[in-house]
Amino acid sequence: MALIEVLSEEPLAPSDERLLDAKEIEQAAAKLERPGARMQLESLAKKLRKEAAALKRVEQSQKTAGASTEPATTPTETSSEPAESTPTPAPAPTPAPAPAPAPVVAKVDATPLPAPSGASSVKYTTVDRFSFDPGEYESKFVTVYVPLPGVGSIPKEQITCQFTKDSFDLIVRGLDGKSYRLCKDSLEKDIDENKSKKIVKADKVVIKLHKIKGDYGFDMWTKLTDPKKHDSKKQKTKSSNPMSSITDLMKDMYESGDDEMRKMIGETMLKQRNGELDKNPMGGMDGMDDFGDFKGDDDMMS
Repeated sequence: MALIEVLSEEPLAPSDERLLDAKEIEQAAAKLERPGARMQLESLAKKLRKEAAALKRVEQSQKTAGASTEPATTPTETSSEPAESTPTPAPAPTPAPAPAPAPVVAKVDATPLPAPSGASSVKYTTVDRFSFDPGEYESKFVTVYVPLPGVGSIPKEQITCQFTKDSFDLIVRGLDGKSYRLCKDSLEKDIDENKSKKIVKADKVVIKLHKIKGDYGFDMWTKLTDPKKHDSKKQKTKSSNPMSSITDLMKDMYESGDDEMRKMIGETMLKQRNGELDKNPMGGMDGMDDFGDFKGDDDMMS
């Protein structure tokens, strides 16, 4: 009897399945007459071909990986005695190469360093030429004209002016490589710092100082600054209270006078307390009127 060997057909790989499907669809699309239907089948065939190509790459990578994992077999001589198993020392780990140092990039900080203590990092050129215009009677502003050629060409942020009630401080930075400053305090009269302003022109800076309106309108200025203004204010405050001046005078006379002077002042204060003084303020020591609350009068009369 003859033996018939039946060979089983090896199944196709998924990539081959996709490729065959794509070919049959292309053949069927070629027989269609309607362009729309043919376009749909051709698009499907292209999609299947792309999937087949992708699956083919996966299958090849799997075969390569499987071949590399199979142990290599080498013919060995057979021995009747069992071979002594010698542990194979594990290969020493190869030290990983040290990573190359990354290039150091110097970072430039755009923020200026703080000025050293007690000194300014910016050197200013003092503005020594300017014009002062007091304005007309009842005008709201007095004006200072500061000539600086080309100042209108630099950014406005580089030009600042700070105002207080009796001063202004103008600073211009980066004009032809220099920084300029005009600072004036002890202004002749106080100003309204919130209404004062600066105006930048092409070749000059105009500073408008807003006057403070008093009971009789805006005062007339005669000069820009008055270094003795604060002293005059103190003197005015002191002279506005004549009784305080008389009291101070009486104290000085009592402290520096002799016994006769002390007695005279004591008698005068006693008469003043009893209402026996002449109302004429120019009537001499006995005619001096109300001296106010003269502290220490009890001590003088003791």
